Amino acid sequence: MRVLSKIEPGDIWFWFEEISRIPRPSGSEKEIADFLVDFAGKRNLPVKRDDVNNVLITSPGRGNAVSHPSIVLQAHVDIVPEKTDDSSHNFTCDPIVPEIDGDWVTSKKTTLGADNGIGVALMLAVLDSEDIPHPFLECLFTTDEERGLTGAAHLDSEWITSKRLINLDSEDEGVFTIGCAGGLDFTVSMNFERMDIPAEYYRLEITGLKGGHSGMEISKNRGSAIRYLGRVLHKICSHHNCLIADIEGGSKRNAIPRTAVALISIQKQSVNAVRELIQRVSIELEREFEGIEEGIEITLHTASTDKKPVSQENSIRIINLLLSMPHGVEKMSGVVPGLVETSVNMAIASMKEDVFILEFAARSPVDSAKQALAARAAAIAELAGCDFRTGSAYPGWIPDSNSALLRKIVNIYREVTGNEPVIETIHAGLECGIIGDRIAGMEMISLGPDIRDVHIPGEKVSISSLQRFWIFFKSILEFLN
Repeated sequence: MRVLSKIEPGDIWFWFEEISRIPRPSGSEKEIADFLVDFAGKRNLPVKRDDVNNVLITSPGRGNAVSHPSIVLQAHVDIVPEKTDDSSHNFTCDPIVPEIDGDWVTSKKTTLGADNGIGVALMLAVLDSEDIPHPFLECLFTTDEERGLTGAAHLDSEWITSKRLINLDSEDEGVFTIGCAGGLDFTVSMNFERMDIPAEYYRLEITGLKGGHSGMEISKNRGSAIRYLGRVLHKICSHHNCLIADIEGGSKRNAIPRTAVALISIQKQSVNAVRELIQRVSIELEREFEGIEEGIEITLHTASTDKKPVSQENSIRIINLLLSMPHGVEKMSGVVPGLVETSVNMAIASMKEDVFILEFAARSPVDSAKQALAARAAAIAELAGCDFRTGSAYPGWIPDSNSALLRKIVNIYREVTGNEPVIETIHAGLECGIIGDRIAGMEMISLGPDIRDVHIPGEKVSISSLQRFWIFFKSILEFLN
């Protein structure tokens, strides 16, 4: 049974609900690519697909826009698979079932996939329609955006002939994005040996944090569960004999970690004192993050594990890494008020056999700033006797406020809505940076309806905002000459 069949615009919600049935976490896009190829075939639309499951569907011009210059429409098909602790959802095989909550379509226990499923649905609705006027369209569906924009990085530039691109991966109605940060991933790892000694184990857990997109929400100073974990462990080990057996925190490089867990060995006679200490730290954090994080929970429970603890010395080295490595806003822009220029997300912590691993995602439109941040992390790693490695990187998108594409779309927006749009550069990464770097002379803009709480359970898209955006978007397709 369809949940969204009675809300408008019906065509978009139909296709959004269709693709919501298809599991598509980043890196697992074969099934959605199969769907897109089949969709094109049934409509006799030319289609291309590459070895990373990027898909390009082209459509000839229609109506009074047939002679207008061609346009690329672009969205990514993958989603961030996040869920609440009590959810049994399996993102590799279960469909996402949206629900209506007032003016919002949401999924309360999982991410909804509106990022960027709404963009995909918009394109499918246009391609499926026989009535919407538009110029020649190159509809580009990219993959693996959420883990590092790798689909766009593999794009064959020969696929694209247009010199104008509308990216549909923005999340604020009436806000036009014309620039974004670039990114650089890096990893710090520390080798250790485990001790073959008897131990009493306890599970130290940090939960209740908001998390969020490490680009869009990093400016809100939301707490990092991994950083909190390091702080609590430091307090415990400063007063009690404490050995670490395992650490796990975060799940995605582009998501601020909401939860973190450590398996630790402490003496039974110290447990009550440790619990009192944890309570004091919890109160401290609540005061420090008042108005930002309201639901912080720090718990300690008995646990069992086959893993042996690491030594006191190496336990302290791990804790010191958690405390000293950079996380959060590094620098605000001196040009654009309120814009984060450079930041880093301490995204994932893990222990795999005899290696402790910290994974980071740095962002900045200024390449030298990203490199300087990585160099500082490398210096800390060297002082701690750890290995440092850089990973994937992608370019930023330098804004062009004099773009003819921007000027024309602004004029259409004024005529359709009677309002003035906001023009912005964002701290998040968009595929426009890579596409613009690969295809010289491409004019680009990013648009979208109101979408909130992306990358976390409860993600939602506004019904009324999408209705207004659909009218505006169809006007672009008809009147952008």
